[in-house]
Amino acid sequence: MTTVLIPHQTNANIYVRELGRGYQAIGCHVIYGSENLLEANVTPDLLHLQWPEELYRWRGEGKIETRIQQFIAAMTELKRRGTQIAWTVHNINPHDHRDSVQDEAVYQTVIDQADVIVHHCPASPKLLQERYRVAPGKRTIIVPHGHYLAYPNQVTRDEARQKLGLAPNAFVYLHFGAVRGYKGLDTLFTAFKKVAVPQKILVVAGQYDALTGRGQLYDRILMAWKKHTSRNLLLKLKQISSESIQLYFNAADCLVLSHSRGLNSGVAVLGMTFGKVVVGPKIGCIDWVLKAGENLVYEAGNAVALTEAMNAVALIDLDASAKTNKQVSENWRWQDISEAVISSLGINLKIPITKAD
Repeated sequence: MTTVLIPHQTNANIYVRELGRGYQAIGCHVIYGSENLLEANVTPDLLHLQWPEELYRWRGEGKIETRIQQFIAAMTELKRRGTQIAWTVHNINPHDHRDSVQDEAVYQTVIDQADVIVHHCPASPKLLQERYRVAPGKRTIIVPHGHYLAYPNQVTRDEARQKLGLAPNAFVYLHFGAVRGYKGLDTLFTAFKKVAVPQKILVVAGQYDALTGRGQLYDRILMAWKKHTSRNLLLKLKQISSESIQLYFNAADCLVLSHSRGLNSGVAVLGMTFGKVVVGPKIGCIDWVLKAGENLVYEAGNAVALTEAMNAVALIDLDASAKTNKQVSENWRWQDISEAVISSLGINLKIPITKAD
């Protein structure tokens, strides 16, 4: 069987597991884990990288320079042995190290080594080329980010609201996912304060990753102040289990993204999978994803524009938009990604691809 190594942990991001299932669906044998790359445990037919920084910033031993060298050496050795390399562009640079010369050099090396680069929207190749050298003729494919139908989704709206302590007649805005600096929570709080929707509630749910240095102190004070002074704000600053995700999305009327920057957002796809209208910024692939369904977009970082969008979403037919968003997201299959990569590289599978019904 064709062996695919996805050198990331399945319990860290559902994207990894679902992509692996996409490869398994077309007859590939899938192996996970950074150790299988860094320790040269296997020589796969295909190495499919996702977030390169995971493999040297949070894995390996020694100083960061040593870990970078280990990662690059392992990747280079597999290529020497005949392994083909695919890289999915999730970010133009790591979220927490956006100005790092080291990370930029690693990303450039990955681009140079990759046999195919996978993008999740038409805007992504251009944004990558604006930051890095991409050789003319570099094999590139564009395939939408996969849906999240694998998450449990059985609880009703009323059940979800009861469990979260939310009023049945409230209009609930949800901000979901890891709370990090680039997510623009300050812009969201400013905008929400001026939203004129009656009985409005903002739910912020996700692991809180504070900023560092002086920014961390401000970040913590802001969160503490909001928690104790805002009656219509519910903060759940913790990792949300896979089983509990349905509570937040089924309790919400809409999902709000307040990113100040970024390329992709799995949360946007997650919201559409749950049939929620998404209010999101006009940046990167987020803009493309939202415009594929029935959602609202606004100028990133503009609190006034975000307020207007949050007011507007309360006036649209949410049920009709939910139906459209579900239909659109259901067509974004993980198997389409794996098929596109395998086909672009000319890999002959021993088990032929079987199209899903």
